Amino acid sequence: MFFVLSKLLFFLLSPLTWCVILGIAYYFSKSKKVFKILGIGLFILFSNTYLYNSAESRWQTNPVQFNQHSEAAIVLGGLISFNKNHEGFFNGAAERYTAALQLYSVGAIHKIIVSGGSGLLLDTVDKEAKFLQQQFLKAAVPENDILVEDQSRNTYENALYTKKLIEADHLKPPFLLITSAEHMRRAFAVFQKAGIPVIPYPVHYNVLPNRKNNWYDFIIPNFCNFYNWQELFKEMIGFAVYRITNKL
Repeated sequence: MFFVLSKLLFFLLSPLTWCVILGIAYYFSKSKKVFKILGIGLFILFSNTYLYNSAESRWQTNPVQFNQHSEAAIVLGGLISFNKNHEGFFNGAAERYTAALQLYSVGAIHKIIVSGGSGLLLDTVDKEAKFLQQQFLKAAVPENDILVEDQSRNTYENALYTKKLIEADHLKPPFLLITSAEHMRRAFAVFQKAGIPVIPYPVHYNVLPNRKNNWYDFIIPNFCNFYNWQELFKEMIGFAVYRITNKL
């Protein structure tokens, strides 16, 4: 039930959904001025790049320089998309994969744990971890150095099932936790709560650290920011819900 509700909440968190609702209300309401002002205000607010960049920069986890050695890195799912033919492709979060591969190639980690099943409500066939395992094998990572957890559907289950895998293989902490910078705050807290000592290794920055804003970021609307805000709200609300339900 928690998984289903989280998917519904994700839809309702979209500022674009709010604008559509206001548009419908404007069409049917007699008090059109109120809904018109609210709709225009929301559009200006959530299409502004400077405001989004400011909020995202404060939420993302800062980059780290890892100059140590760890027995294993945990790579969280969310970087693979599947088409209708069940063929997998890397999406915008592919740096989770390349970062783990680079760390392994220089000897900073000795094993790679891939954690991620299917995050979809209706499709439970396509498993991210299985696809990632094949990609690491193609990159000449030995099969014995790849551990696969393909049952999890969300961050909480990532930690739950990964802990069982770690304990079964008697791996020694701390472990590197590799995920997107936007997702790291929640993921790190969940893994710590689960009793898995991890070192955060954020990648895939939506807004580059110390990014300099351009003049047009302040005044020119960007429709893409509606989706960006939706993703950010997902993390913020997810963090709050996990805190309330004692999952972190």
